[in-house]
Amino acid sequence: MRILKFKVSGQTIQKDPECNFDNIVSGTEGYLVAEFSFSPEWNGCKNIARFFRSGKEYALIVDKNNQCKVPSQVLKGATFTLSCIGSKKDYQITTNKIVIRQEVS
Repeated sequence: MRILKFKVSGQTIQKDPECNFDNIVSGTEGYLVAEFSFSPEWNGCKNIARFFRSGKEYALIVDKNNQCKVPSQVLKGATFTLSCIGSKKDYQITTNKIVIRQEVS
């Protein structure tokens, strides 16, 4: 497994600067995991990672370890996009979208 780490602070998601995002190769399946570090606003929320490619969205529940697998459907081109949503009883919080580049195999 390769873990891609992201920091979520309020409504902003960004790549963790201490994580290496080089040499992500398209065509991977079941190998990449997204891991999130959430700021306090996200405490108690049901968190969803939203992956986008070619106009389609693939939403996955972030588990208790703040991780989810990167869906293979988004790993078939030069880029995919990612954002998060957190919701609980009285509110919903949404992040910006970021683009993740990958080498085309």
